[in-house]
Amino acid sequence: MRIYNGGTFTNSYSSNALASSHKLSPFLASKQTPSSSKQPSYLPVTKNRSSLPSIVKKRSIVHLEDEENAENLGNSQAPVAKNRPSTTPGLKKGLSSRTLGEPIPGGACNLVYEPDSSGRLVEHYSENELQRMAIVGRWTAGPGKKIAGFKFKRNAGRNVLIGNCSAGVLGRKNYCNGFCQFVKQAKLMNGEVTLHDVPTGFKAMPVDVYLYYDDSRPGHQTVKLLPGKSFTTENVLAVGCLPKNTPFYEHETVDLLKWLHDAEVQGYSSKC
Repeated sequence: MRIYNGGTFTNSYSSNALASSHKLSPFLASKQTPSSSKQPSYLPVTKNRSSLPSIVKKRSIVHLEDEENAENLGNSQAPVAKNRPSTTPGLKKGLSSRTLGEPIPGGACNLVYEPDSSGRLVEHYSENELQRMAIVGRWTAGPGKKIAGFKFKRNAGRNVLIGNCSAGVLGRKNYCNGFCQFVKQAKLMNGEVTLHDVPTGFKAMPVDVYLYYDDSRPGHQTVKLLPGKSFTTENVLAVGCLPKNTPFYEHETVDLLKWLHDAEVQGYSSKC
């Protein structure tokens, strides 16, 4: 600020000169805010927020996570374990009454009827004899073949083939369909398949199972499975499953397509 002093201009910033040139009237002085720490009236009022609640909130979240993963509290460097659903309830179904018997060399696939889900046919892969179950069929792997190890472990060896096998015409069709699928699985392993009568004390649909071989000799083309006896699936072209005691080909030689059609009318049939 330039100040006139005795005929000359100076750049003095004397406090007296400044005070004299900036005196405020009493009216304006009364309007001046006494403290500069307060915010001007034209600015929005803001409140000082404490960061403590957010810190407490974060700490509470960490605390909850620690409770869910209490198994890792002993080791601070261990990774947080994710909650994994248990498979125990799914395995209990159909296994509560199963008991194991003597070992089976190479294992076997058993066809079991279970009354759950309106009746269903289930494959049970096992390395031991199964007891106290409605086993209606079995196959074992043929020469040069081996049942994969995971089949005995996955879902405790269980694999549902088909359900809704207990009611009416549809239930009969589904039951025969499941049995044909079972024989086709045996064919893939070049195995031997065995039909079993329904065990005493269990309920299942009695059936007759027929194999159509690539052999045109009478009595060799169509073979009816006898309960308790193993039959090879080598050179099998088709399988048919019919309700027990249904008349069907045994000693006749017949075209494959007609054979499949006639078996389908009474029960179920499929090419292998």
